[in-house]
Amino acid sequence: MKTRQCVGSPGKTRPRGPRGFKGEKGDASDTSVLMNQLDILKNKVERMEKIPEVALQYCLMGMKSGAIPSSSISASTNHNAKHEAKHGRLDRNSGVGAWCPLSTTVGQWMQVDLGSPQLINATVTQGRVQHGSAAYWVETYKVACGITDVHLSTITEGGKDKIFQGNTDTTTKVIGWFPEPMTCRYVRLYPQTWQNFMCLRMDILKANCPRKSTERT
Repeated sequence: MKTRQCVGSPGKTRPRGPRGFKGEKGDASDTSVLMNQLDILKNKVERMEKIPEVALQYCLMGMKSGAIPSSSISASTNHNAKHEAKHGRLDRNSGVGAWCPLSTTVGQWMQVDLGSPQLINATVTQGRVQHGSAAYWVETYKVACGITDVHLSTITEGGKDKIFQGNTDTTTKVIGWFPEPMTCRYVRLYPQTWQNFMCLRMDILKANCPRKSTERT
């Protein structure tokens, strides 16, 4: 004999009760925390490297870009045709990749004619492009500027000729800030000390270039 089951009609649906409190979020794994920290650090480094470089390009007067013609770049002497002053442009690799004088003696100089008096803020230097083990750069230098190349005044600080800190390798761009902006048409660099041989590449910064935007190069 089959047993019959009594099935009543469905009951009425009642209103939904209030939602319970949300549980606490579990701890992230050590790996995910580390990856997040690395991503944050990477983004910070990229911003530090890219933003100042863009600002620096905006501030340069024209040695790197070529806006300053080779006829406006001169020197006391040149080691040879491949080391003429026209090869001393920032980031350039023409000739042998820098200006180098005939002899490494204090008093040699490299000069840029801006074409007209300009308000400028700093110089930027690099060493010579490295070829094999030969590494040359200027460690310290003085700067003279003026409206004519006959009457140049050496930049001073505290009543003495300012010694600008130059390079410590062949590639890094180092900014030599003036104590205050100067109005110059001619800008002349006098190397004072150097690594192996007196060689450099350079450019000049406009006076409206803020220091904070170019602290890292």
